[in-house]
Amino acid sequence: MVAMGQAIPDSLATSYRDRDIKLLLQKETADKCAYCESKITHVDYGDVEHIIPKVKRPDLRFDYSNLTYACSVCNTKKGDYHDDAAPLLNPYIDAPEEHLLAVGPMLMRLPTSDKGLVTQKRLDLNRAPLIERRTERLESIGTLMDQVARANSTAVRQVLLDQIGQESADDKEYAFIVQGFVNCTLRFIDPNVN
Repeated sequence: MVAMGQAIPDSLATSYRDRDIKLLLQKETADKCAYCESKITHVDYGDVEHIIPKVKRPDLRFDYSNLTYACSVCNTKKGDYHDDAAPLLNPYIDAPEEHLLAVGPMLMRLPTSDKGLVTQKRLDLNRAPLIERRTERLESIGTLMDQVARANSTAVRQVLLDQIGQESADDKEYAFIVQGFVNCTLRFIDPNVN
């Protein structure tokens, strides 16, 4: 319609906000912000977000592959930002570990990644509330790691490791940070772990 010079009807112009679309995106991201990994419905309604803003690419307005689920803070900070030469990480295409590094509760960009730099800085991924919440998560995981290190029974140790595996699964809040911590800490507990 736009190409033909006609206005898009309001009912179609906002169809990406459809409740069913939002529920699909919410399920797809495990109810986490696709950018900061905060569980959204704990504190917010969540936003259907255009990965490449519709202002920059109106042709992708209705393209499901250009939609994700984001918290209102990341959505606001992202705004209409898009630059082909320095894009943000695409939560569905880019592997975060190729651009970002978990350092305790902080997300640092890898020195070789412009995407990591732009994403970290533009979305303010080390804002104080995120650091605080990630620290709480790491403290609870750290307690489990302490128990693993002190376990005398192989069975108890395995139960604890299974629990750590569940707590660091991709659908959990701040999974990237938690997985980085677990992988680093396991090397101290068991030097044979890769």
